Amino acid sequence: MENALHIVIVEEPCLSRNVLVKALGSWGYSCEAVEDEDGAWKAALAATVPVLILADWHSDFMGCDEFFWRVRNEQALQGAYLLGGIPRGAVGAIRQCISSGADDYVYRPYDLDEVRVRLHLASKVMGLSPAGGVFPD
Repeated sequence: MENALHIVIVEEPCLSRNVLVKALGSWGYSCEAVEDEDGAWKAALAATVPVLILADWHSDFMGCDEFFWRVRNEQALQGAYLLGGIPRGAVGAIRQCISSGADDYVYRPYDLDEVRVRLHLASKVMGLSPAGGVFPD
C-alpha cells in the first residue's frame, strides 16, 4: 500500500527515530529522516507529493517556532502539514507548538498507534482521502 504523503522527520539520530522510520515504511509512507533545519527545508521543497514535517519540538539543534514560521511563510510549502514532537510532560509545549504554526502534535517518545492515527487524520485534512481504516487488517 502506497500513501501519497511524504514525511520528513527532523530529529537527531536515536532509537525512537529509527523505529518510527521503519514503521512508516511498513505502513506505506515514503519518509526521510534529517538532522537539522537545512536538511528538512531541502527535503520538504524537493518532495513531489504532499509533505508532512514531524519536528522534534525540544531539539537542541533547531528552533522549531522559527522553523515552523519559516515553513508557513514559504509559498511552495503552503500545503505542508506540520506536526510537533512534544516530550511528555513538557509544560506549555503544546500551546507554544500550536501557536508557532503546527497543525498538530504527537507525544515523544512515540506511541506508534498514536502516530498512525495522527497521520491518518493529517491525510484527511490535506484532502488525500486515505484508503481503508487507520488500522487495516
